[in-house]
Amino acid sequence: MSNAPHIPWTYARLASLPLAWRRRALRALVASRHLLDRNKGDGFAATFESVLRLPRREALRLSREAVHHDAATEIEWCAMHKRPVAAIRRDIDRVNVTDPAAMARVAATGRPVILAPLHMGAYVVGLAALMLRHFPGRPMLVLRQRDDMAMETEVIERLREVDVDVRFLNVGNRSDFLSAVRFAQKGAVIVVFCDLDPSYGAPAEMPMFGLPFRFAFGTDTLARLTGATVVPVATTMDDTGDTVRLGQPFEVRGNAPEERAQVAGIMRRHIQAAIAARPEQWHLWPMLADYLPSSARVQDNSPAGGEAPQTLAA
Repeated sequence: MSNAPHIPWTYARLASLPLAWRRRALRALVASRHLLDRNKGDGFAATFESVLRLPRREALRLSREAVHHDAATEIEWCAMHKRPVAAIRRDIDRVNVTDPAAMARVAATGRPVILAPLHMGAYVVGLAALMLRHFPGRPMLVLRQRDDMAMETEVIERLREVDVDVRFLNVGNRSDFLSAVRFAQKGAVIVVFCDLDPSYGAPAEMPMFGLPFRFAFGTDTLARLTGATVVPVATTMDDTGDTVRLGQPFEVRGNAPEERAQVAGIMRRHIQAAIAARPEQWHLWPMLADYLPSSARVQDNSPAGGEAPQTLAA
């Protein structure tokens, strides 16, 4: 675990508590510290002002919520890593799926399925809930391009202890990609994150919030080759549990540019809606520049006014 993030002693203690207790305790702790330092947590305020076009006061509030969410996420990683299996199952039971009937229809076909989550909330718990409730007995294959995130790997691997047959596949070349196709055709549920930056390959234009965002988008090719149904997913955290929101499921039948643009539009709407609904819970704001061309600029709309436009990509 040499690459695992350091978990402070306080976080480890909070992680040992039941879900609602640890989240409420963290909120109380963060609130008490905020009273001592009202400027803490302002780091994302300028970004929220510029990208989401928010007034300064709301941007500051969301920035403080983002700091709180980062701490809560670390605690959830630690809880998944250390807590007994029975406790993890109780956490999974607290996950609410917004449209379980839609997911049940997708699962009932028996065809390959691709889950496309964002890096939001406690997404591992959300994936576990979907697998246990809708795909029992089917393996879950997580696609990635590197294996140096030790803590993430160990947390996801713990799902095996709650009867989710999880596997990893690094897709660095064509032969690896074909292995993913074979896994899907044999019944595996494939997990491909939909908010990876363009460097991960097959970038697609997905403008959002008035900015020229680009995301990696190899999901359409994988769906076409496997005949899979793609289900966009976003998990968010609250003090008493988690919510998994499903986007519009879609299939890919051809590789014409217009069809790629159509399905990229579906994914773009899902990503934008998820981020707009709970911007403080998207984990990748610190990497914002990776999604925008170097020329992307937005106007600073702080009450002071008069500043030059900010460059959000380097």
